[in-house]
Amino acid sequence: MERTIRKAGLDDAEILARLNQTVQDLHVAHFPDIFKPFDHDAVVGWFGSMLQKSNVHAWISEFDDFAVGYTLTVTHERIETALCFARQTCEIDQIAVLPAYRRMGIARSLIACAFEDARSRGIRELELSSWSFNAEAHAAFQALGFNQKMARFWCSIF
Repeated sequence: MERTIRKAGLDDAEILARLNQTVQDLHVAHFPDIFKPFDHDAVVGWFGSMLQKSNVHAWISEFDDFAVGYTLTVTHERIETALCFARQTCEIDQIAVLPAYRRMGIARSLIACAFEDARSRGIRELELSSWSFNAEAHAAFQALGFNQKMARFWCSIF
């Protein structure tokens, strides 16, 4: 089986949408009041619009030309304020690996692409966030070298 990772292009919105469904379904199961049920056409359109942005990059992992995982990054420019220095960060906005292909180093390889891309553009920080229910993802991210930087709290007022 040949494993490759390639940069996603504008014509990959359909593939990214297919790969996203597992994660979207998981989010909907935990927060149906926040996340919408998976709508294939809408998600294809969303990825199509995201891939047109200059600050968005995506990679697709394939086994024998079959897409099994992806990551999508967004570069953020933070301006200097009286409280914080200016900084540029690369956020892993999304990462997904099909369940049958997990624990095979795919997420590690996708994150390595994000690291390499950020470094090549002079960005010194790679960030990601994950919903609190996703302990499996948290463990994977920590094993890949990420450390918790912040905790975000919420309270329903209704």
